[in-house]
Amino acid sequence: MEDDHEEAEGEYDQQRRYESPEIHEEVPRILTFPEAAECLHTLGKCDSGLGYAYLGLNASNKSLTDIRVILKFKYVLFVDVSRNRLIEDAFRVLTKMTYLLMIQADNNRISSVEMEQMPYLQVLKLNKNKLKSTAGICHNLLEILELNHNNIDEVTLNPYDLKNLKTLELRGNMLTTTNGIFFPGLICLYIAENQIEKLDGLEILVNLKILHLRSNKLSRLDGFSSRCAKLSYLNLRNNEITKISEIQKLSCLPALETLIIFENPAINYREEDEENMYRQIVLAMLPDLVRIDKDPVLYKEKREAQEFRTQMILNGSKFTDFDVSLAE
Repeated sequence: MEDDHEEAEGEYDQQRRYESPEIHEEVPRILTFPEAAECLHTLGKCDSGLGYAYLGLNASNKSLTDIRVILKFKYVLFVDVSRNRLIEDAFRVLTKMTYLLMIQADNNRISSVEMEQMPYLQVLKLNKNKLKSTAGICHNLLEILELNHNNIDEVTLNPYDLKNLKTLELRGNMLTTTNGIFFPGLICLYIAENQIEKLDGLEILVNLKILHLRSNKLSRLDGFSSRCAKLSYLNLRNNEITKISEIQKLSCLPALETLIIFENPAINYREEDEENMYRQIVLAMLPDLVRIDKDPVLYKEKREAQEFRTQMILNGSKFTDFDVSLAE
């Protein structure tokens, strides 16, 4: 699921490498009224209910530095100004469009997101900009916030300003901890490709269902809580977990069904027998899993894992006994 999303992002990046380079970067590029009118799409009823207007405007990939003309289209609810040359001042003009529901401004040069509150904004996408801070995002109805591939090293979002936040994406930043992500209503959290070494504050995320931590620096799995009672998908691929017994700490998660754990030092199987042994150990620790890595858990595996766990108890064995056998 999320791995597929990341592969799609990689294809998009590869496509961008073959696009023509920007020309005359210092020359202002102003969006004109006729050009903006051609960017309109999605006809719908305007707020009075008595007429129709275009609700969407897509002015992406035009090397724009000035988009003030968009303010003339007062009925627009969805704006896409991705892949331009906008800086924060040029971007902030959109805050004057009170009824905007969605802003997508990926691949620009925005270094600050401090802006006036937009009372109806529900989706904000600022991926691949130059952001160093999350300060200033205070839109009460915001549900989806994407800040992937910026330079953010700390989350300073105020949970009282973002009570409706459901999806938060911070892939490819410089975070070292999950501290600061204090949103009880959050359902999906994507924080892959950071430098995260420590998990803090997860007990607050009582509605979280998807947690994506791929390609971080985790060596221990402390920090998970039974209060994360809805967490069903957890991706820990390509971290620094050296002891397979760390997985036992996930037994506090009652709804966990999918665990992605390969490409860690603790899991270095080279043959089918070693892979089967690894899956058996994981299932003995977490018998309710329905998927491990890319493969579903079979009924036969569950039965064998139960027998394996019973034998361990009879022999007085512990999961820490396997920490060396599966590692390099």
